[in-house]
Amino acid sequence: MGVALLDLVETALRVAKQALGNRAGKPDSGGLAREAHIVAHCIRKEEGHTYAELVDRLSLMPAVCDRLGINPDAPPDPTTFYHSFDRYAMYIW
Repeated sequence: MGVALLDLVETALRVAKQALGNRAGKPDSGGLAREAHIVAHCIRKEEGHTYAELVDRLSLMPAVCDRLGINPDAPPDPTTFYHSFDRYAMYIW
């Protein structure tokens, strides 16, 4: 994995947390942090993957999973990311 991808993840995390403001972090219902969803979408768009390919790729990138709080041995279902894309307001994107 190249340094450029880790730089993208770090930058996207910082910007996502700024955009989310006090809504950053894990939702009350648990699960993946909101900013992790946004960074996953950034990775998907940058590399041109489908949602299923994104999950497969994330399981092969332990450093990225560590930063996003994802267990590489049990990544989220692709539909988790698919549905989260519509969940955030346009100003976040």
